[in-house]
Amino acid sequence: MLKDLARAYVAAFDAKDADACAALMAEDFALEDPIIVRIEGRAAAIDAVRGIFASCEALSFVARNIYQDGDTTLIEFVLTLDGKVLTGVDVIEWRDGKMHELRAYLDV
Repeated sequence: MLKDLARAYVAAFDAKDADACAALMAEDFALEDPIIVRIEGRAAAIDAVRGIFASCEALSFVARNIYQDGDTTLIEFVLTLDGKVLTGVDVIEWRDGKMHELRAYLDV
């Protein structure tokens, strides 16, 4: 089930659908990556995601692999922003079917 939720997140992000991304986040969601550093709270995180979407014309987010261990999923991804290709891994901690924390590790 969590792998299906991770696939839904990938599809929502790839579609630049901030509302669908937000629907997968817990109220106390935390987002951490090398650029954003750390944001706590769904509202603040979704504002950051909307900022990413607005900052580029072309965005592609593709999962190479999705793994699950307990309440954690790992997404090996390729993110392309206006032709710039980034590869990395999203580590997502899930609680009650919602993303509690997402830590992104990517080559910036």
